[in-house]
Amino acid sequence: MGNLFFSFLIAICGAIGLVTLSRTFDLEMYTTRIFPLIPLLYAIIYETLEKKRSGRNKTIPPAKAKEEMKAGAAALFQNITPGRIVTDIGVSFAIKFFFEILFVAFYLTFNGQSFSKVYGVFGIETIGRFLRGDHPWITGAEGLYLLTLLALSTSFGTGLWIGYTSRGKAILEGVIAGAVVTMITAMTNMLILYRMIEEAADQMAASMGYATHIGFIAVITLQVLLYGLWSGLAQKAKDERVAAAALKKSAKKPRK
Repeated sequence: MGNLFFSFLIAICGAIGLVTLSRTFDLEMYTTRIFPLIPLLYAIIYETLEKKRSGRNKTIPPAKAKEEMKAGAAALFQNITPGRIVTDIGVSFAIKFFFEILFVAFYLTFNGQSFSKVYGVFGIETIGRFLRGDHPWITGAEGLYLLTLLALSTSFGTGLWIGYTSRGKAILEGVIAGAVVTMITAMTNMLILYRMIEEAADQMAASMGYATHIGFIAVITLQVLLYGLWSGLAQKAKDERVAAAALKKSAKKPRK
């Protein structure tokens, strides 16, 4: 699993490098456009390292380079279908809503309040509040902790699902699904968490002399990277377990 963390580190270093370049060469406008591509860089770097480790890299004649690139791109996106991405997004939101309902239950229990008193009579407006994530427990410092737990649980649970069920490149699938989910959740209660981290990132950058304002893009990128990381770890663990089971099964076969 070393390549997973090494490629993740390279992607993070690439992001830091972009921030540095944006300050040195006044390229902030271009940096904000390139920054979202960091998660894709993570997936590509990991696949390159895996090919190199397994000895699958080979010298390609210049005349066949274009065809090999097309074949490589097709292999990279193999089995990553729109249906898979929609399912991944559905799983992600199912996890998010499960934890939000759990937090609501805890909030109502500990505060001794009824559902109707807090949310009113159940109807379309109530459903809208849940879709937006407009809950009373998001206020205060405790709310930020719960939102952080919600973000980590959602990305981790979705990553496990993708890693253990994907027949393609789990990291890339996690990055694509994570990008869609993160952009949608940025219009819900998760925006509070994203803005808080953005402000902290911008303040840290300002204290170090970096007059850049890409904190929000950095937060989104980090969240998408986590989707890819959890997905890759889960798929790697699954592959290792399958390989160990096959080795154990072959060792049990009677010798003739």
